[in-house]
Amino acid sequence: MNIKNFFVSIAFIGIAIFQVVYAAEQQTRTTKNGIQYLTGGIGHEEVVEMRAHAKKFTLNLIFSEGEDGHSATAINVNIYNTQNELVFRLKNAKPMLYVNLPLGTYTILATNNGEKLRHRLTIDGNNNQKVILNWKEANPSNMPEETL
Repeated sequence: MNIKNFFVSIAFIGIAIFQVVYAAEQQTRTTKNGIQYLTGGIGHEEVVEMRAHAKKFTLNLIFSEGEDGHSATAINVNIYNTQNELVFRLKNAKPMLYVNLPLGTYTILATNNGEKLRHRLTIDGNNNQKVILNWKEANPSNMPEETL
């Protein structure tokens, strides 16, 4: 085998390994109480892969921050039912979180760097709902001060 073929073979092996790892990360997970979810959306390929699964979930959450709507990561999410019981919890969600909630009314509490957002919604059928949660002032303590 010549050196060119060797490097081409190594490149193909690397791509194959990446695809296996990537596919494993995009698997739907299930909580202890049976709620399925999928989180991802970092990088173009992951966004495309996530969008392909959107219609399979009753709730599509998108997390962003700042006026420009940059993707927000490491979001802590709690979802409560009308009896104020916690039905779903995820720490360190990526910018896209898809959740299969049963019919009902819910309150979402999402936290980004200590800043909380609440959103109330009703799942009333098999249609999926898209909710964008945006923290307008991303990390206000890290923003540059205005000069006089």
